[in-house]
Amino acid sequence: MTVRKKPLGLPASYRIKRKKIFDRLASEGRSLFVYPFKLIYSSGELPEEVPFQVAFGVSKKKFRKAVRRNRIKRLMRESFRLNQHLLNKEKPLALLLIYTSNNEEKFDFLTERMQKLLNKLNETLNENHGKPQ
Repeated sequence: MTVRKKPLGLPASYRIKRKKIFDRLASEGRSLFVYPFKLIYSSGELPEEVPFQVAFGVSKKKFRKAVRRNRIKRLMRESFRLNQHLLNKEKPLALLLIYTSNNEEKFDFLTERMQKLLNKLNETLNENHGKPQ
């Protein structure tokens, strides 16, 4: 029996786990905003041979109950997983997606906004790619 790789999977190797990467995002990261998401991204070395690593965050101040925070993160992960093919995978990227709304939004709305955010990220990366540094 052969093991097939899921084309739209989001394995553990694609998740940010190291403090060093979070620190780099905080210090060098650039940000984009598409309601209800704020995306902080940084290009550079990743500890694993993957095109990107991603983390998801929901404010404890806005959503007191862990059940609600976890549900929102689950919806964010799923909408990202379904739209990860939109990412430009030329350079390794570290991505931190933060949920900024005060309300729990519907999955269809989150998926639509995630598509818009990832397209905006690609446009931004393509614009910066052509400029000399």
